[in-house]
Amino acid sequence: MKYLDSEKIRKEFPFIVKNKESKLIYFDNAATTHKPQAVLSSIANYYTYTNSNTHRSSHVQGVSSTEKYEQARQTIADFIGANTAEIIFTSGATDSINLVANSYVQNIINQGDGILTTEIEHHSNFLPWQKICKTKGGELKMISFDENFKIRVSEDQLIKERIKFIAIHHVSNVTACIQDVKKIIKLAKKLDIPILIDGSQAASHLKINVKDLDCDFYCFSGHKLFGPTGTGILYAKDEKIRKFLPNKLGGGMVSHASVKNSVWERAPLLLEAGTPNICGSIALADAVKYILKLGLDNIYKHENMLAACTIDVLKRIPNITLYRCSESSIPIFSFNINGIHHYDIASLLAENKISVRSGHLCCQPLMQKLNINGCLRASLSIYNTVDEIEQFGKSLLKIVKFLT
Repeated sequence: MKYLDSEKIRKEFPFIVKNKESKLIYFDNAATTHKPQAVLSSIANYYTYTNSNTHRSSHVQGVSSTEKYEQARQTIADFIGANTAEIIFTSGATDSINLVANSYVQNIINQGDGILTTEIEHHSNFLPWQKICKTKGGELKMISFDENFKIRVSEDQLIKERIKFIAIHHVSNVTACIQDVKKIIKLAKKLDIPILIDGSQAASHLKINVKDLDCDFYCFSGHKLFGPTGTGILYAKDEKIRKFLPNKLGGGMVSHASVKNSVWERAPLLLEAGTPNICGSIALADAVKYILKLGLDNIYKHENMLAACTIDVLKRIPNITLYRCSESSIPIFSFNINGIHHYDIASLLAENKISVRSGHLCCQPLMQKLNINGCLRASLSIYNTVDEIEQFGKSLLKIVKFLT
């Protein structure tokens, strides 16, 4: 059963239309997604008709730019169930996580305190915590996970390891596992431990309500949900954002500056120093509107169908090892073929006009845990089709036979 009209959707993405005759198959959507015409038009329209700085000028263009920028903040706040004052525009999830690390977490970690994360995290949600622990004398602790890549944390671990902060993913960019973050957040709240959820691989696939989750921080990148590169958001709960110290200083984040003393603006402007990515933020909001127009329930059901088809195709491939949560509906598939290097397969797939990812997927701790040096990853999105999945399977099988 089709929940979305793939052919109609494909016509809304100029990249897909342009490459139709070449029959390019793009299965690298966990890295970045393509942009619908609505987002591309938003970018062009802003620079054509509005282009002006925000929160500074009283002329028509300046007022219009500020209004559109703040309307974009409202759109994104509504999208994840937040208040507008809790939404900070960033350049992406990496920027968001580093903002939390540098403006908040490093101020609460002391000698011997623990930061808890997992070996499944993207480097962007691993390296900042490692750095803080080395700088402040803290200890980076790992949450264990089972054979299905589900993470498990106990109250006993949080107490024994003196955990003062937790940072975990909502959906893994390698295993596609949807973690039970609400359960972990509830445990963290019981012990008054702040927790950050990296939603980079969740925002385009799942309904998110940060108030229902009750997390302290949530972030995602715009380019992974059909928005522009260089955009993203950080949700920070109001009671936590009040404790942030500004990480960057400059225009827009100060209400009064003098030789003797300066007074900061309140968040979120406090944390958005300098000229922001105004156009990108507005276009990100238009990407969110595009997702909402399709319906997240429809997207979820459609991608679940694509995931099931991909699993069926991969089962036909001999000597395959899948690194994937069997319960997941997210169309991300990381795998290796025994005895064949992942780079060789990716290169030959590229010659067949099929784009997949090969390497450590910015997740080297997990690769080390699995005792591999990397793997292949095929990741699908709403504009991919069952026919593409079948072609991918045929090409992969042919390549495996050739290299065996």
